[in-house]
Amino acid sequence: MRMLIDTNVILDIIFNRKNCNVSTELFRKMGKLGIDACITASSVTDLFYIIRKETHDIGHTYEVMENVFKLVFVLSVTEKEIQNAFFQKWKDFEDCVQYMVAKSNSVDYIITSNQKDYVDSLLPVLTPQECIEIL
Repeated sequence: MRMLIDTNVILDIIFNRKNCNVSTELFRKMGKLGIDACITASSVTDLFYIIRKETHDIGHTYEVMENVFKLVFVLSVTEKEIQNAFFQKWKDFEDCVQYMVAKSNSVDYIITSNQKDYVDSLLPVLTPQECIEIL
């Protein structure tokens, strides 16, 4: 099974936000069950930028990203997926790119803290808590 983890779920853990404990538990459970946690290549650049901006510490940013890479597989973003996302005209273009990459890579679920951003998704979209409950 493959799950695309939205950037906000990883940021919850990194910055110890409201859903930190649930998101951490989700990764534990996925690891125990052998489920592939995936992020997109565009999420990598987004994460790096946000962590660096918030911490003002490039060394720490690299350390955090190294730990992220231990938890996830990185899925490429292609020109085709960018174009498909563009022509979908979703309210949130970045989330549509995530969705197109998920579709192209046979992802089973998208996991996000902001389900409203994926209202047009044909793939199942779950919060971390909902995902834990079905696993």
